[in-house]
Amino acid sequence: MNSRYLLIISLFIATMGICIYRFNPITITLLILIIIILCFNITKKCLVLTFVLSVPFLLYFIFDAGALREQALQPNQKAMQISGVILPDDLMIDGDNLRTNARLDDNGQLVRLYAKLTSEKDKKRWLAETRVVRFHATGEFSRISAPTNFNQFDAQKYYETKHITHQINVASWRIVPVKRTHIWQQWRDQLHTWHAQGIHNTTKLPQPLSDYAQALILGVTPQSLYGNNPGVQTLGLIHLFSVSGFHVSYVLMLIMAVLRRLYVPQEISAWVGGILLIVYFVFAGEPAVLVRALITGLFTMANLAGFRRVHALSIWSISLLGSLIYEPGILLTLGGQLSFVMTFCLLFAKRLNFWQVNLLLSAVSLPLIVAQQYTWHVLQTFVNFAAIPLFSVVIVPCVMIGFIGQKILFITNMTNAVIDLFAQIVDYLALLPGNVIIGKIPPWLTILLFLAALLLFASEKRLAYWARIVWIGLIGIAVIWTHFPVTGELTTFDVGQGDAALIREPFNRTVTLIDTGGKMVFKKKEPWQETAFQRTTGETVIVNYLHSRGIGQIDNLVLTHQDYDHIGDAKIILQKMTVRNVVIPAGMSLQPAFARELKPYLDNNTRVFEVIQGAKIPKLPLTIVHPFQSGKAENENSIALYGNIGGQNFFTAGDLDQVGEAAIAAKYPKMSVDILKLGHHGSKTSSNADVIRQWQPKIGIVSAGRHNHYNHPSIETLKTAQDNHMTLLNTQTHGMIKYVYKNKKGHFEVKVNP
Repeated sequence: MNSRYLLIISLFIATMGICIYRFNPITITLLILIIIILCFNITKKCLVLTFVLSVPFLLYFIFDAGALREQALQPNQKAMQISGVILPDDLMIDGDNLRTNARLDDNGQLVRLYAKLTSEKDKKRWLAETRVVRFHATGEFSRISAPTNFNQFDAQKYYETKHITHQINVASWRIVPVKRTHIWQQWRDQLHTWHAQGIHNTTKLPQPLSDYAQALILGVTPQSLYGNNPGVQTLGLIHLFSVSGFHVSYVLMLIMAVLRRLYVPQEISAWVGGILLIVYFVFAGEPAVLVRALITGLFTMANLAGFRRVHALSIWSISLLGSLIYEPGILLTLGGQLSFVMTFCLLFAKRLNFWQVNLLLSAVSLPLIVAQQYTWHVLQTFVNFAAIPLFSVVIVPCVMIGFIGQKILFITNMTNAVIDLFAQIVDYLALLPGNVIIGKIPPWLTILLFLAALLLFASEKRLAYWARIVWIGLIGIAVIWTHFPVTGELTTFDVGQGDAALIREPFNRTVTLIDTGGKMVFKKKEPWQETAFQRTTGETVIVNYLHSRGIGQIDNLVLTHQDYDHIGDAKIILQKMTVRNVVIPAGMSLQPAFARELKPYLDNNTRVFEVIQGAKIPKLPLTIVHPFQSGKAENENSIALYGNIGGQNFFTAGDLDQVGEAAIAAKYPKMSVDILKLGHHGSKTSSNADVIRQWQPKIGIVSAGRHNHYNHPSIETLKTAQDNHMTLLNTQTHGMIKYVYKNKKGHFEVKVNP
């Protein structure tokens, strides 16, 4: 079959699959676009063949998607008896947390499994585990949660692409002997055991060689990789570490070189190489993103064995179809998108020079990466220019030498020194100015950017010229769209048992963040229980959302008082964002919490304002109505803010008690409130019934954690709200709560509809 026809057919089948798994207007638009291309580029005979070949895939996708949706509807169970198998190379342990994938015995379902390790001895045993583990357990079986904040990473959809819909939180379990299985399963288990042993051995290597060896040789992404090497993600070098074929070519080259030295005939070497490639695929954990490289490698070996050469475009198309059979949701993940898009571009880049190739790859990957992380570093393209050849010529060989020679200290130290120098340079460059916050681009704009990028270096010069003009114009539209929105918002984040709110005026004229949340620790952990790679909600929720809205600078960070659940993540905000002013209650700078949680993270460009009632702060859209005097920044000293937001009078006061609320009501007898942020997470110590009766708020907002230790909001507060006919919105049930407005009119949006 003509390679161009096969390409169009594979793209049609892939787009059809995307529509079945994620049915929305954007995927339908993509499908229509592919159908139009199909109709204009192939003959009627090939058109018929396309639909004939598509039918089996269509039926497969429909069946698989239906089974996945049925699996997702399984009811939650509080105490479920389960048994299953854990592959040792799936185990991930951080502190006293164990998490892994487990295959259940009853129905073969794959689930996420979470367990708490009970002792340091138990942790060491699990860290050393390299065998296939069979278990019996009792635990809570539940659906993997969807995000509760807008633009937050969607773990539910991510795991669905891997056919995982549920998780099990283990209450108690015991390990049982592994049953004897057939010979193929025994070999598969043995390969996973060797893989786990390899992972275990690499953890003993020095950093960053340890992280690089796990990612590039063993095909796993350790938790520490991006934590220890932040520049990798910032500068868009993630694709170098994905198991998408980079190091597979090295494995093949090494195998063929050894066999050639042994004077093994090329045909036999090719067969041996093909078999070892399949073995390596199983050894590396059988990841879906490696299927493309596996199929490409097998075609290469087939050609060396004397079979007819297959066109590179046909190989790419077949590898796409093979990957879709193995994992239908692969193109719904960033790793799968980058793997196929970049290799697709390389197929047509042979006539381009080195600089043009890298510009093309950067332009094509930009909308895909920005759709996930909302930022783009201006040095990304130039760093890739240098990093890609350096990676292939120096870094990968050093990692392989360091891994193979890990028993020889000199080799380990020498290779680690080279890799460490590379890592330090990348991290240094990532810290240089130029990390542009683009924001969340609308899906239709993402598609147009992607299509324009594909044509930047089209062979027809006029087409390439207009593609470049359109691409630059679309980038401008994207920045304007996200950085200068015509609407404003009053947003309460869902940060668990804490408090954080955003006031953003239209066109991002002013940005005010009120408190930052912070996870409270109720029981001190022993050193072995401490987690090393845990990201806070300050980063994953607040900073992520601000970036998605095109916000890189906060005009005023108002910290109402010193409680950790209000200021605990302020350090993250100060590190990740530009903050002009920090506003705190008078007297807070003298408290230990300020010296510990804030002072070390303030830079010379950030001004600190200690305020009492009536203080004027630049670009603060609300009036400060409390505290009346300096204090110790405790609940009774909380900053209270009042003002009109989008035609609605809004009041918020941290954890201010009922006495403080009454004092404000007495000081401002004519105050009326439309939207009330209930104090102290809805505790009975706040929400003075007389004050609320005087203010008559229509909407009440509660920020509290699910199943929190304090039983917030209290029954008394709920009764007060009911008695005053107040509509309550609660982050426990509604997730993120947004009041979106334009001029003097607005409406509420919630992330979760209970």
